[in-house]
Amino acid sequence: RRFIHYDYQQEQLRNSVLVDAKADILVYGMGERAVIEIARCLEEGRKLSLIPGTCERLTENHFLKRSARIPCSLLPSFQEIQRQRRAFLDAELAIDANSRTCAPEVLVQKQRGGMFVWQNLPSAPLRSQELDQVHELPYTRTTHPLFAKVPAYDMIRHSITIVRGCSGNCSFCAIARHQGAVVVSRSRQSVLREIRAVTTMTDFRGTITDLGGPTANLYGTSCRRSEKCRRKDCLFPGICRHLDIDENAFCSLLAEGQSIPGVRHLFVSSGLRMELLLKTPLLLQRILQEHTSGIMKIAPEHTEDEVLRLMHKPGRKVLEDFLKTARTMGEKTRKMPGFSAYFITSHPGCTLAHMKQMKARLEGLNLPLRKFQDFTPVPGTLSTAMYVTGLDRYKKKPIFVARRRKDRMAQRRVLESLMNDRSRPRKH
Repeated sequence: RRFIHYDYQQEQLRNSVLVDAKADILVYGMGERAVIEIARCLEEGRKLSLIPGTCERLTENHFLKRSARIPCSLLPSFQEIQRQRRAFLDAELAIDANSRTCAPEVLVQKQRGGMFVWQNLPSAPLRSQELDQVHELPYTRTTHPLFAKVPAYDMIRHSITIVRGCSGNCSFCAIARHQGAVVVSRSRQSVLREIRAVTTMTDFRGTITDLGGPTANLYGTSCRRSEKCRRKDCLFPGICRHLDIDENAFCSLLAEGQSIPGVRHLFVSSGLRMELLLKTPLLLQRILQEHTSGIMKIAPEHTEDEVLRLMHKPGRKVLEDFLKTARTMGEKTRKMPGFSAYFITSHPGCTLAHMKQMKARLEGLNLPLRKFQDFTPVPGTLSTAMYVTGLDRYKKKPIFVARRRKDRMAQRRVLESLMNDRSRPRKH
């Protein structure tokens, strides 16, 4: 919400939260470096200005003086967006591109009321050693005493984060805006130390519920071109030839983690990119045989290429090829995998006809529908920009958007009918 954003509950565009809150400074991203620098500035009596990974609110006079000596890129203002909604999509596209480039710029946006939000350059991603240090701080791994019961706690208390950042950049996801597109993997030794620490917990019963992150099988990946790379997508429309995928790194980590005394099961419950698994058959086989509780989580999100393109996801052939490959592996090992596939209804550009076609394809693929969700517009995603403007993110042409409750419910009912059909007893 650091820039002008859409508030779904109020159904209106809002100023940056920095301006509305009248705060001195806003930290964006994961914040470790920025918070330390803010503390240093306060300790030394220095101004909180030009700190990487932060935003500031400036008066017009202050903005004009600063922009005269520091290059910056001006985003569409609140007034421009109100005058032409397409400007909101233009702003989000610029923010998105800037968050994924190796040469980012300072971004500035004029708010309603005349104040300016100045986004300083992002903090540098943590190095692997620094990420290790963050995750090996003496956390209690318990809920805050103010909260009696946290539903997600049972899933995460014995889970371990091994990777930060995501190069997937799906339209509906804000992870790249928060964690960055650069994937940083923890060292093998650090992860193994944390597994050993978890085994000493009094409530540990032998199961590490997840070894993962935003995308578990991005562990160990890196860019061969590093800082020279000018491409903004590693996985769309296909896997970049410069993406170095090291399946042995994850395979070795899984094997060593599972061999630690006290560990009976070590599962990978985070989302997995299917197109990467197709490139890493040894890892796929290992996860299927050893590291699922019988159900592998995958996130196709949709089956129709038109909608997948707007989601910034690969086409449905990836899902078809993945299921074929995984089931063939299961037949050979006599351990047939189950799948928990996630789908989204009412995404911008998705029509009722698309949903009916999805139902038919899922039946043809014999893929059980376990979970799906309605698209919810959240700040900082291009899907939300398409929802607000009704425009295709690539072609800038009008698309259907299911904003009315009856349209959204109609799409839900298509998938609900599929779940109901499969829950009924079959006649013999």
